[in-house]
This record gives sequence, C-alpha cells and structure tokens, in this order.
Amino acid sequence: MTFDPEHLHVIRCYGRLPPLPGGMEQHIAALTAEQRKLGVQVTELYNAGAPSGESVQILPRWRLDRLHPYLLRESLFYGAAASKRLSFSDKRYRVVHVHGDWPSFLFGSMFARLLGADAVAATIHEWARGSPRFYALALRNCDAVFATGRQEAQLLQHLTGKTVTHLPSAPADLFFSPPKRNAKASDVIVAGSLIARKNLDLVLGVAERRPGLSIAVYGGGPELPRLESLLAKKRLNNVQFHGPVDQETLHSAMYEGKLFLNTALAEGSPTAALEAMACGLPVVLTRSNDFSDLIDEGVNGRVVDKWDADTIAAAMDEFLIDPQRLSRARKAARRTAGQHRWVKKAQTVTQIMIASAAKGHRR
Repeated sequence: MTFDPEHLHVIRCYGRLPPLPGGMEQHIAALTAEQRKLGVQVTELYNAGAPSGESVQILPRWRLDRLHPYLLRESLFYGAAASKRLSFSDKRYRVVHVHGDWPSFLFGSMFARLLGADAVAATIHEWARGSPRFYALALRNCDAVFATGRQEAQLLQHLTGKTVTHLPSAPADLFFSPPKRNAKASDVIVAGSLIARKNLDLVLGVAERRPGLSIAVYGGGPELPRLESLLAKKRLNNVQFHGPVDQETLHSAMYEGKLFLNTALAEGSPTAALEAMACGLPVVLTRSNDFSDLIDEGVNGRVVDKWDADTIAAAMDEFLIDPQRLSRARKAARRTAGQHRWVKKAQTVTQIMIASAAKGHRR
C-alpha cells in the first residue's frame, strides 16, 4: 500500500513553540511549516508559545518548561495529553512525532498507543543524555528515529539496532537572500542561546588575543549578565553583546560579517552556523559534535580540536588575513548551506513517516 503526503496526519509533540527562543523551537516550527506546504496535516501538541496552525494546548495554566526534573515534566505533558482523549475524524494515517530526550520518547510512545497511531517518530535535537539502556528502552517502540547531531545518530543506531536518520537543521529561507536593511559590520559573528555549554568565556579569550577584530554576539540567556560583567572586568572594547534579536536583524548582521564562531562544549545541529554559511560566512567550530558532513576543512571553515583561545584565533586567521581565501570560503559556505534547505528536510521526513505508517497500518 502506498499513499502521498495528503494522506498523512502528524501529531507533533513538544512543549515549546516560537516565539519562545531556541534552535530546537525554530527547527520544529520550520519542519511543521514545510510539511504543511507538502499537504501533510500537522497538529501541534504544545504547552507554551504561539501555534501557527492546527494545535492542542496541554496544561495551559502551567509553564512546564520551568518544572524539573525533566522526567516529571514529560510525564505531566503526555499524561495530560492522554487525559484529553483526543479524537481526530480524518481518515489519514497518523504518526505521533515526539521531539526531546529519552523521557519524551518513552511517554510519547505510550501516548501514541493510546491514540491508536500507525507509527511513532522520535527526534533528538542535542546530545544523548542519560544511560544508554534508557534510550534502548525508550526508543524500542519508535518506528522512525531522527537525530540532528551526527554523533547522536551513530550512537542511537548502535544502541537500538534501528536505522537512525541524521537530520541537521537548516537555515530559514531569508538567510539565502540579501537583507532588507543594513547592519553595522563586524568581523566575527557569534549567535545562540547564552547558556553555560555555549562556553562564551572562550569568545572573550579570543577577543583578548585579537584586539583588532570586532566581535558581535547575538542571543540572550542566563549567562548574559555574568558575561557582560566579565567583559567589563577584562576591559575589552572589541566585543558587543546585542542580546536576543529577531531573524531579520541576525540576517543583516551575518550578511555584513566576515566569519562565524561557535565555541560550544556540546552541540547537536549548529543552526546558527548554517544560517551564517547561507549568508556567505566561513565558520570556525569547536569539535562539539561530528561536523564532517558540514565542514570541508580549510575550504568553508574549520573544526578545532582544542577549546583553547590561541588555537581558535589561529584557525580564524587562516581566513581573515587572506582576502582571496576568504572570498573562496564565502562561496564554498553558500554552496554547502544550499544543500540544507527546509523543503528537502521536510520531504525526507515525510517519506520516512509515510513508509513507517504504511508498515504500522498493515500490522
């Protein structure tokens, strides 16, 4: 039995939606929008944020993302979703798509069985936290598994024996075009949530070693006050924190930049790096994941093995001190980003879901 995207109904489960910030939230929103364009019916099950279409809000009086531990949060979310006794009158094949970590997959697959779904899909967006046996258990009843990080895809495939699809995020379409407004030019762009694992102290270390470079940091988060205090203590005048900004502002800044820098200790899929590449910026990344399918060493960027300011600054110099090499790297970065478009991701995910649902429907 075969069927097309218009026969597919995806119940997408994750607690947060934009405009709440986060690369994971942007990934989910972009995938939803593109699948709807393909004709897929998508119902978002969420707790906070603003849905863009058909949706069901779970426990609207509570902000579940503020609850800890994670296990408690997910049990409440999926327990409340099950208690709603959701019923869909459409005759489409249903796939429950769960985004998160192993507790999400465990409770999400239970919810899918109660809903009578034809298949369960799981996406892990960051690194695999928790014991491997938890993942083996939680993913046991998942029919399709996606991972935004290459290392996670390999690890989960080894743990579960299932085929795991590596599915990096993608830039929004606007990053592939010139911006509508100009921004102040900066040599180096840093973007992302300002949380501990992003390791922004190292950016300040690089700034100390290259005082002639202007560095612009975009993003908000709990680390911002401490980083601003550290910046003042170091008396650096070549770093500016811009705080959280909208996509158009970030797009303008990246388009005027020369290079993108990410010093994270752990990453899944570096969406901001792909956005920068779409704007023509080569990228320098710390080896916080396996980026071999994204970075052509020395051509469109570099991945450094050491979380060391001198090593990172030297990798940046390779592009910034040679205008001809920088020009070639800009073109190469755009070519690589062009291979990562949301329309392609949505087609891949949809076809895998169709195959999984067809198998489930026959069982």
